[in-house]
Amino acid sequence: MMNQETLYQHLFKEEWKEIIDILYREKEKIMSDTLLSFAFKTFETEFLSKVKNYESSRVDVLELLETLFALHHGKFYYLSQENYKLLILEIVNRKTIQQAYGYATIFPNEEICKKVISEYKFQKVKEEGYKLKEPKILPTNWIEIYNRLFEVINNQVDTATYFSVPRFIDTVRQFEPYFPNYSQFINQRNLEGKSTSRKIFYYDILLGLSEEIRQKVISRLLEIVKPFEIEKVTQIENVLENNQIENKMSTITKSDHRKPIVFISYSWDNDEHKKWVLSLADKLCADGIDVILDRYYLKPGTNLPHFVEKNLDNADRIIIIFTPNYKLKADKRTGGVGYEYSIMNVELYKNQTSNEKIIPILRHGSTDESIPTFMQQFIHIDTRNDDNFDNSYKDLIREIYNEPEIKKPTIGLTKKFE
Repeated sequence: MMNQETLYQHLFKEEWKEIIDILYREKEKIMSDTLLSFAFKTFETEFLSKVKNYESSRVDVLELLETLFALHHGKFYYLSQENYKLLILEIVNRKTIQQAYGYATIFPNEEICKKVISEYKFQKVKEEGYKLKEPKILPTNWIEIYNRLFEVINNQVDTATYFSVPRFIDTVRQFEPYFPNYSQFINQRNLEGKSTSRKIFYYDILLGLSEEIRQKVISRLLEIVKPFEIEKVTQIENVLENNQIENKMSTITKSDHRKPIVFISYSWDNDEHKKWVLSLADKLCADGIDVILDRYYLKPGTNLPHFVEKNLDNADRIIIIFTPNYKLKADKRTGGVGYEYSIMNVELYKNQTSNEKIIPILRHGSTDESIPTFMQQFIHIDTRNDDNFDNSYKDLIREIYNEPEIKKPTIGLTKKFE
């Protein structure tokens, strides 16, 4: 019979395979038994701390790590976020560059992952050549900008401003390190049957870079030649500046035309939860939504009831992030949460059958533990599983913009029968 003592005996003997087999077989029992759950959390920590000392050549260790990864993603057993990261980093450390790349993209900001991603991309460029992108839309006034730029960097008499092919490519490589060197690029052009005329392939290079990199390369070229061709460079900068202003105004006009206002109601459970809510708010802002979050606006001396009443009324949608602590405060009507919830309840009681304003989100705990009884009648978005966050976030965005994934088709004409 499976119990704590059996598990700890395996743990003491470092019989990891036996423990992982139990994880697979006893999923339901582990989830329902608090003591067993705690014992398996101990296993996570012990296994991931000791596995670092095992030789990297041990195939059995890598197989155990991959099995644990599969159990986590197959929802047989959930690792803590911290231990999940340790698991991924250990797998990345033990696999070849090609095999580790997919895992490295899960935590791309970790140093070992950055190294693997960088090396993988470098190898891809060596094997396949650098692929210039085909822009879907030409930048505004692009041909004028390019012709002016080429005129400035093509004066072969002036060594200060003249950009030979190697010099031009070296400048590009400052911002795009995987771009091929001079000989590699010319060979690639010849193999592809493309022109090696400088004016043509400089154009192709700049246009094929991402917009961000292209702007950086052009800025660097202008910076170098400006002391010697200040008048011409200033003219180019003026064209570029006008483009940026036009693009910015265009973006503002589009976003102002349809910018939903969203108020977020949540409880300050702990620093991790506050950080998660702030990250969600930042992400919504980046997706064109005007978010009202207390941490954006409130400071000492602010009238809290006025802030809540005004902004709840002005908001197009209200996101409520439910946790056990939120329900506790809402039920007792304590703090900012209690005040917000009281006001929102009035709105909901008026429109029980057609709630078009409030979007419930379940972050922690079960429905009964976290959502007040009256609110349980409304369908919520489940964000408890961080691995499924992207899907939950898409549901949230679609709801805010009233763009359902599935739309009822137009009803056709009545069929005639002969």
